[in-house]
Amino acid sequence: MRQLRHCSFLVGLFCIVGAAAAQPQTGAINDHELTSKVEAALASDRSIKARDIDVETRDSVVQLSGFVDSENERTAVVMRARSVSGVAEVRDDLSIRNDDRPAKEPVSDTVIAARVRDSLGNVKLAKDSDVNVEVSKGVVQLSGFVNTAEEKARAGDAASAVAGVRDVENHIALTAENEKVPKQ
Repeated sequence: MRQLRHCSFLVGLFCIVGAAAAQPQTGAINDHELTSKVEAALASDRSIKARDIDVETRDSVVQLSGFVDSENERTAVVMRARSVSGVAEVRDDLSIRNDDRPAKEPVSDTVIAARVRDSLGNVKLAKDSDVNVEVSKGVVQLSGFVNTAEEKARAGDAASAVAGVRDVENHIALTAENEKVPKQ
């Protein structure tokens, strides 16, 4: 009986220690929480038009994409994102709005974005791929993460083929384990 209690005690102790080891370390922040913290930091800065900026995070690397009005705003956005605790790196894929590009066929940005998203739905991408679409005055900006350079190229080609698109800025990043693949 005494051995049974001792054995039960040890099994219980191992379960508790194992469960504690499986818990994330205190202070560690997941990518979703980090994205929210960066978005909140950008929204709190009056010099930044946060509604035009998309924030993605993978492995504590923050990717900023979207459109800003000036180089000063771009610098402010990047510096603000870097100031957030837990951010390991900031990828600046922001674009400055440019009205000089001639429109092939005037179409609203909302319609173009919907068409591009629909077109991307027909592209073969891995399940864990995450592609975002932003459009400003017919210029499509793609951001997010994919696994291969081929997926990135297919997404850019699909966006370019959409009616009303003036230009495509492909800022899609490869996932960390695939970044060593040569870019085309």
